[in-house]
Amino acid sequence: MAYSVREERQSLAVSLREDLGEAERMIVQLRRNSVEQFLQLLDRIEQRFAELESGGLDLRPEYTRWGSLHSKVRREARRIVRVIDLAGGSEQLRQANQPAEGFWWHLDAVVAAARRRLIRRLGISLGSIAAVLVIVWVLLTFVFPPDPNTVVASEAISTLQQLAFEGRWEEALAVIEEASAQLTQPDAELLIWEGVIRGKLGQDQRAAEALEEAKSLVPPGQLVAYWWSLGSVQLSVGDVEDARTAGFEAIGLDDSDPQGYFLLASVAEVMGDTVCAVDLFEETFQLAADSNPQLAVIARVRMGNLLQRPANMPLLGGDETAEANEEGAESSQQAQESDNGLPESCAGL
Repeated sequence: MAYSVREERQSLAVSLREDLGEAERMIVQLRRNSVEQFLQLLDRIEQRFAELESGGLDLRPEYTRWGSLHSKVRREARRIVRVIDLAGGSEQLRQANQPAEGFWWHLDAVVAAARRRLIRRLGISLGSIAAVLVIVWVLLTFVFPPDPNTVVASEAISTLQQLAFEGRWEEALAVIEEASAQLTQPDAELLIWEGVIRGKLGQDQRAAEALEEAKSLVPPGQLVAYWWSLGSVQLSVGDVEDARTAGFEAIGLDDSDPQGYFLLASVAEVMGDTVCAVDLFEETFQLAADSNPQLAVIARVRMGNLLQRPANMPLLGGDETAEANEEGAESSQQAQESDNGLPESCAGL
C-alpha cells in the first residue's frame, strides 16, 4: 500500500513538471484560442502542488519554477489581458471556470490598478510642466499685479486634478461651476476641464459646447497648444483613446512642435508600448532641446525611467503581441497608408 501511494505521488510530480513546462511554453505565444487553456493549466498546477504538499517529496525546483511563472504572468499582465479580451473578456472566462480564484483569472484588475498608478505618475510629470508655468507666473507678479481670473482658474484646476484622479466627477463639476461664476472672462484651460468632466458625466452636448468655446479662445496659430492641453486632461482622467486622438491632431497641425510628441509618448507608456514611448520621448527631447528646455529635461527623465524597466518592453504594439499576430497585416497596411511622421516602432499606436 505504501509503495502504491509513493508511486502515485511520483506520478503526480511528473505530471506537475510536465504541466509547468507546458505553461512556460504557452505563455511565450498566447493566442485567443489557447488562453483559456493556459489559465486552466495554471489552476491544475496549483492543484498538483496542493495534492503533493504533504507527500514528503523535494519540490523546491518546482516551487522555484512556479514562482518564476507567477512573476512572468504578473509582469506580462497587459499582454495577457489583451489576448483574453480577444477571447471574449475576463468576466466571461471567469463565469465559465468557477470559482476562478487564482490571481491569473483577475489580471484585468491587476492591469487596472497598474494603470491607475501610472496615470498618477503621469499626472505628476504633467504637473511638473504646469509648475514651471506657475513659477513664471509667480515671478511676473513681482512686476505686474496678479490677474484675479488666473488665480481663480489655477486654484480650481489644482483641485480638479485630485478630484479627477479619485473619479469624483460631480464634485469636480461643482468646482468648475463655482470657479466659472467668479471669472470675469472665460478661461480656455478651465473650459477644457469642463468639457472633459461633462463628458465623463454623459453630458455630451454641453461637453462639446465647452470644448468649442475653449477652442475659440485660442489664437488660430496656437491650436497645437489646445490639442495638447485637451489630450493631457483626457489622459489624466483615463480617456486614453481620446488623448491619443488629440496627440495626432497636435502633430498634424505642427509636426515640429514637441508637445504633441510628448503627449503621444505618454499615451504609448500608458498603453504599455514601451519601445514606442521611448522613441517618442527621444523625439520630444530633440525638438524641445532649444525651444523648450524644461520639457526636454522632463522627456529625457521619463525616457530614462522607461529604459530602466526592460521587463515591460514591449507589452502592446509591434508584431510580438497577440493582437498584432491576429491583426498585424491589417494594422501594418493602415500604418503605411497613413504617413503620420511617427517612428516605425509606433506603427501600432
